[in-house]
Amino acid sequence: MSDDPHRPDDPYSRVNYRRLIAWEQRIAREGPFLLSLLDRGPERSVIDIGCGTGEHVAFFAAAGGRAVGLDRSEAMINAARDHEAAGTGRFVLGDALEAGGVLGDEPPFGLAICLGNMLPHLGAHAALSRFFAALHDILRPGGLLLIQMLNYEGFLTTGQRALPVNVRPGDDGREIVFLRLMSPADDGRVLFFPATLELDPEAETPLTVTMSRRVELRAWTRVDLAPTLGAAGFEVAFHGDMTGGPFVLEESPDLVVVATRS
Repeated sequence: MSDDPHRPDDPYSRVNYRRLIAWEQRIAREGPFLLSLLDRGPERSVIDIGCGTGEHVAFFAAAGGRAVGLDRSEAMINAARDHEAAGTGRFVLGDALEAGGVLGDEPPFGLAICLGNMLPHLGAHAALSRFFAALHDILRPGGLLLIQMLNYEGFLTTGQRALPVNVRPGDDGREIVFLRLMSPADDGRVLFFPATLELDPEAETPLTVTMSRRVELRAWTRVDLAPTLGAAGFEVAFHGDMTGGPFVLEESPDLVVVATRS
């Protein structure tokens, strides 16, 4: 999620996230859990907040759900338009904190999802409260909210500084290497350093950095999320991965929240 989607230096315009993630394998792994939530809601409809290039929206649409994606990055929304052209989802450029306004006449949803690193971009409790209030307003009574983010609480407890390296096929025999490094900061923040490299095994200098960024994130924990969601009118359950497994502080890769709207 970029700071200003209309700036020409939108950082997401320089990263091909569709190529960095093995989407077929990821959707196959997460699909049963996602569909179970879609079926538990009061209606088979979903809004993906921070939808990126739209693969989850397309998955839900292909499963017969009304599916809409919202993102502040113009580059991400433009990349997602091919799904819309194929009839698998609708995509809207806009701010998650103003979701009700930017969605126009779109009816309320049975499920809202917020996956990846979107939530840690909200750096203050006031913004977090506004975000959950906005989602409460666009969900039907009994609707579900799914949040998935890295288990920052566990990383800070164990001192882990890096996520597993992701290597994907590139062009002409080269490969794309995605690195994600972290450093703890003050006031519940984490400095996140994503970098993309190109690996050419035949070159004299085989590794070339093609993108490197410094991102300041808020390392939200269960202690932060549970009362804020409760104040916004949600009942909360925590999981440790995108299959619905239990949360184990020092072992779970993710913090996954399933919250039910009152």
